[in-house]
Amino acid sequence: MKGKFLYLILIFLITGCAKNKEVGIPISPEEIKEAINYGEKNASLTFTEFTEKWTIDYGYREGKGKATIITPFLRVALLAKNSAEKNQKIDMKIVNIALKDISDKLCFRVCLYGNYATFGRTAKFYLEYNGKKIQPISSYMSPYSQFTRDYTHISEGEVKFSKKEIPENAKVKLIVIFKPFEELEAETCIFEFDISKYK
Repeated sequence: MKGKFLYLILIFLITGCAKNKEVGIPISPEEIKEAINYGEKNASLTFTEFTEKWTIDYGYREGKGKATIITPFLRVALLAKNSAEKNQKIDMKIVNIALKDISDKLCFRVCLYGNYATFGRTAKFYLEYNGKKIQPISSYMSPYSQFTRDYTHISEGEVKFSKKEIPENAKVKLIVIFKPFEELEAETCIFEFDISKYK
């Protein structure tokens, strides 16, 4: 009897904790519909054109780059664009999973330019907010760059930070330190985002 009682308490605690940890959807159903419409309407655009409003671009040359803030709205819009390109209806289960995954994170897509194949491996990231330096919870840059006709190397990837200490109206700086030239010192790109300005 005592064993059954302890077992019931254990089940109660586990299910209670699971409910407390449950992650909510960060945008409203209306915003989700708006994002889907935006994605479907603009499906013919390139990724660069599609994400222009969410991107800070310092130009196409070695030592420079661009960063795109992937908000929940943009995440859904990109899913809708991808579905529309394949002539498929967007799967709302995938939308919900994607939104839950991004709800407690600040995510950026980064594109950097250098002059040798492995320069992307040198990239280091951190976020600056309110005088604090915040390290990423994950980051990835392509280990080998894409090589263009004009001999510029392009490395792309993404970096994610916890939103635990970052309010929705925060102004943050995404700092990227990397070596675009093997024989020279590292350079720094600073992307300043006012989060409240982005859907």
